[in-house]
Amino acid sequence: YFIWDHLRRQDGRLIKRYRAGEASQPPHLDDYGFLIWGLIELYQADFNPEYLRRALLLTDIMVEDFWDDQGGGFFISGSEQKDLIVRGKEVYDGALPSGNSTAAYNLIRLARITSNPDLERKAQRIGEVFADQVNRVPQSHTQLLTALLFGSDPAFEVVIAGDQHASATKEMIKRIQRGYFPNAIVMLAPTNDPGSDIFKQVPILKDQPALEGKATAYVCQDFTCSAPTTDIDQMLRLLKSP
Repeated sequence: YFIWDHLRRQDGRLIKRYRAGEASQPPHLDDYGFLIWGLIELYQADFNPEYLRRALLLTDIMVEDFWDDQGGGFFISGSEQKDLIVRGKEVYDGALPSGNSTAAYNLIRLARITSNPDLERKAQRIGEVFADQVNRVPQSHTQLLTALLFGSDPAFEVVIAGDQHASATKEMIKRIQRGYFPNAIVMLAPTNDPGSDIFKQVPILKDQPALEGKATAYVCQDFTCSAPTTDIDQMLRLLKSP
């Protein structure tokens, strides 16, 4: 909340540093990438749609300010920085992942959440742009490879429909969060709150109701769903299927 309240301009763009009550300096790609990543993780933790809204808002700004329409991939610096001789790009994943690698991972996950193929195409384009570098030294591009594997390997979109305050819904969420499903995105369709912003951000959730009022899981791959189930063990079996 501090970043959101103190390190943004009026137009929503980020500011890089805050000291003694003053915020200044233009941001870099990494600033957007890591904050968006954190917001996605927060949404996956408690399904507050505000986190998802903020992640999508910052993603729109990041694409507008940093994306290279001609060559593909993201520049390190934003388009508003006019004092640079050249705008570079970075994809090396060292102690910290690069901005492009982080952005690719975020774009793929947001694409799966919102059914927005344009975001996934941009992530794939990042892989294409830096393919030669990755092929030469794959161990130096582990985060980008993680993103590309998420996009190319079998991945799951899981929707849990139910009253988010009900014990059965909480148990279903807890069981999936306690498991290890690195290629899964989980969304909550709160039947107790039909006016939730999540239904505006992800309209398809309206078409995935709870069966007979019970907590229900829809396990999908490439946006094609298995039969909905109210059985937690069946949900987990579907997530472990090839």
